[in-house]
Amino acid sequence: MIFSMDTEYFAQKIQCTRDDKEDCLATVRQLLELAYTSRERGLLAMDEMVQDTARYPDAFLRKAVQLTVEIADSEKIRKILYNLIVTTKFMANHHFLKDVLITETMIALSQGEDLDYLFAHLLPSYFGLEYFAKVEEMYYDFKEAVVRARNGETGEGPLE
Repeated sequence: MIFSMDTEYFAQKIQCTRDDKEDCLATVRQLLELAYTSRERGLLAMDEMVQDTARYPDAFLRKAVQLTVEIADSEKIRKILYNLIVTTKFMANHHFLKDVLITETMIALSQGEDLDYLFAHLLPSYFGLEYFAKVEEMYYDFKEAVVRARNGETGEGPLE
């Protein structure tokens, strides 16, 4: 039987502190790297990236990437990842938020969703209004760094 999350359960679990949201920003940064890599080099390139467990230590993230690469049907990916979320015991609600961010990003990538929609609108919406602009700004800064790197401008590249 597949566990179904109702709105009340979801709303309770996704609430977390400012510090927890700050911690989740590192996950957004990793998702940006993976998303841009998948757009430039394909989904398989993401799988290669997450093999570096020092850089990507989150087992849920690695599993989400693996499923995205192996399963073409985004609804099946959604079911599996949300089942993993609700069947895992979380020590803090920020793990729930982090895993929802990972899940929604992988589903969007599997569907070929526009990265502007994903990172400037969808993911920030999970952080609430207080953090919406911060997450959105992170995306636009990353996107600008990618453009600079492509144009051969000096400075640290976004994927380094």
